Amino acid sequence: MMPQFGTSIKNWQAVVDLLPVAVVFAAESEDSGIPSRTYFANQTAIELLNLDADLPLKSQLEKLQFFPDVHLTGAATDPQPIASPIIAALSGEVIDRRDLIVANFPVSIESNQFYGDDERIYALTLQPRDHRLFFNKSTPMDMSNAEVSLRDFIGFEKIVADLSTLLRNSKLAQIDANIYHALTRLGEFCQSDRAYVFLFDFEHTTMSNTHEWVNDGISSHIDDLQEIPNTQLPWFFEQIKSQGVFAITDTAKIPDEGALEKAEFEREDIRSTLCVGLYEMDELIGFIGLDMVARNRRWSEADIRRTRLIGELIATAVSNERIYHTLQTSQQQLMANNDALRELVLRDGLTGLANRRQFTDRLQEEMARALRQKHELTVAMFGIDDFRAYNESLGLPSGDALIQKLAGLLKQHFRRNGELVCRFADEKFAVMLPHLSFLDACQRSDDFLQLLELEGITHPSTENSKNVTVSGGIACLSDSRNADDLVNQADNMLTLAKAKGRNRVEYRESSAS
Repeated sequence: MMPQFGTSIKNWQAVVDLLPVAVVFAAESEDSGIPSRTYFANQTAIELLNLDADLPLKSQLEKLQFFPDVHLTGAATDPQPIASPIIAALSGEVIDRRDLIVANFPVSIESNQFYGDDERIYALTLQPRDHRLFFNKSTPMDMSNAEVSLRDFIGFEKIVADLSTLLRNSKLAQIDANIYHALTRLGEFCQSDRAYVFLFDFEHTTMSNTHEWVNDGISSHIDDLQEIPNTQLPWFFEQIKSQGVFAITDTAKIPDEGALEKAEFEREDIRSTLCVGLYEMDELIGFIGLDMVARNRRWSEADIRRTRLIGELIATAVSNERIYHTLQTSQQQLMANNDALRELVLRDGLTGLANRRQFTDRLQEEMARALRQKHELTVAMFGIDDFRAYNESLGLPSGDALIQKLAGLLKQHFRRNGELVCRFADEKFAVMLPHLSFLDACQRSDDFLQLLELEGITHPSTENSKNVTVSGGIACLSDSRNADDLVNQADNMLTLAKAKGRNRVEYRESSAS
């Protein structure tokens, strides 16, 4: 009965079973801390060594007798069997013998060790030496080709292991360079002229060449192959979407339905091409490809498998990059939304000015700075005179319009660096004036009243004037204990200005004056 393996070993077993070289290996793993070993021989080994696939393999391997090749070594004509090199190799010993005979076949024996996902693999290859033939289901094959096949298999497995670590651990800034490195390794290993990646847009309506490696003497086309519509290469799009593989040995023999593709290949002098789909969560996102320029090539199953394996690693890297960009975009949108929300929280909805909360926060910060740096700080408070009468006469919409008008005038007048205008409450506004002497602050406040008078905004129900006026109150830092005290003093001065007849600015003669 054939042994049972884990998923990764089964995949390895399936590949090894197709090789025309005899391969025997033992997979060693630990289950719950208890080491276990499982043995396997591929079909070529079973036929070469006359093994029975239905019987336990280890006991059959232990019974095999190996003899020195007397015709090669000049040993005794009746040699004695030696300790089994198979058992030694599968136990971890390094074996490299070309002087033995087993089952009446002169063989070369070489051991190797590999690592699976969770297993350590001890492998042994056996190659007949007498007639340079391998056994593969009774089909002979030139031994030199089989040797190359085995070396290629081992070499490519190492490439996959290296690239897997490289691409899976790529930082965002390294992804493009690492994908290019993967294409370089694939292109050089497969001896192609060009290796590349194309990615589709999300609607699968266009594709773009995102990464490309070219061999020496081969021209690059990446700049010319951007946002190609599917209508330009409809046959190719259909093939890669429906089959996931597009393998053409001779582009000159593309059928009539691929006339557009044939013309494009002729333009680039591509004679053979292989493309394998890239998938993310079972969705086609693009493809990886190999081209032969000015020469033909028959693509093998090994070429397709190798391209697919590298493509899977690249697809993972592309997926990680997309996830990062999606998260980054989401984070930026979240930050922008938070900033917008914060702006809404700190802004007056009617006028767009800072609201009382923002004004108070900024005033506290500015007071702390003024005390440290010993510069002056003043707060001016303004209130629209007879605003209730204005509202009752013209209605609330007109009252809102007047508040917006006054907000614009205040913002226009008090616009020096560091100055802040806010709507403090209803028809009342506050202005923070840093780095300005108390007397200059009073003067600028008086100037604003004159500016408003020049505007000539009609007031239908005022006692003192036909136009809209404001009253103001001013307080400075030297007369205040904290931000609330400073605002309250300015508000008291505003109340005093209204009591004294409105349309004026009041301030207390302080130590600053």
